[in-house]
Amino acid sequence: MVGSIFCFLFSIFWLAPSARAQAPVGQPLVGDEVVANLAAGHVVIYVARDAIVIGLYENKIEPDTRPPALVPLSGRRVGILLGAVDWLLPDSRTVFLRLDQQLPRVTGEVVSTKRLQQEQDSDLEDIGLAMLEPLRVAAERLHHKLSLGPDEPFVELLLVDYAAGYGPEVWSLKYRLVQEVLRTDYWRTRVLRPEYAQLYPPEKGQPLTLVEFRYPPEDTSPTVLELLASDPRLAKLRSADVQTTRAIQQLEKGESNKALGDDAALFIRAAVAAVAGPGVAQGVAVIRERTGFEWLLAPPQPQRTEEEEKREPGAPTLRKKPPSE
Repeated sequence: MVGSIFCFLFSIFWLAPSARAQAPVGQPLVGDEVVANLAAGHVVIYVARDAIVIGLYENKIEPDTRPPALVPLSGRRVGILLGAVDWLLPDSRTVFLRLDQQLPRVTGEVVSTKRLQQEQDSDLEDIGLAMLEPLRVAAERLHHKLSLGPDEPFVELLLVDYAAGYGPEVWSLKYRLVQEVLRTDYWRTRVLRPEYAQLYPPEKGQPLTLVEFRYPPEDTSPTVLELLASDPRLAKLRSADVQTTRAIQQLEKGESNKALGDDAALFIRAAVAAVAGPGVAQGVAVIRERTGFEWLLAPPQPQRTEEEEKREPGAPTLRKKPPSE
């Protein structure tokens, strides 16, 4: 139900007539509202001995839903975006903001700054705050009341990487909204600072197994780990081949970190295909400790809008201000 509420709310936002009348030709309209397409689905992460394997598949809650957006940020780090990822101006379908295009830029700026300052501490908080800026710009254009659940983030960013001197880690950064009414049916929307949670490694003494995410949060369909124990689609994987069997055995012992990366990759690819089913967008990627990131199965890319297709390379857009003269 939340997915339907989300898409309904974001699909009814129209431009404010007074702003349209007063805006200079060719300039973004100050009073414009925006529509947002969601990245929704499941993300499954297997941290093995020598690799991190990531599987994803789409939960198509609406026609314009896209799969979780996995973005390589370096050879040893990826970001995965869930929630309101693509922002457009509804009348023209002009792209206002694409978070999967913003993430590499802000991450690169943070990493470069850290190197210049020779700081060795984590850049996690800096990345979280850097992503806050484009989100706040987009949220300023939301003036209708949004009915989000108490635990429902507006956007969730997963950071998966090998941290220098530390090892494999998985973090969740959740961005939530607050709203205040200014007048009847007109709200001010603000994005809060992200909430950080480390999902891998788990607390001492906890089993090392799959790390799984679902969006929207109210999605109660079984996880891959739950299906592995009861679903016939995954039961047959136990005897599919030696490598897949070994990967499953390490999961069941709570020792995923002892599995070989190649074994884990075979299991995740087979499990995602079995659970997602035919016709569902899916992807599998791996971050190898020695050689870095590679796609094993790249998901389909989101369709470009007509405005993007016509734009010449380097032309200014609403996502990037033209240089000052």
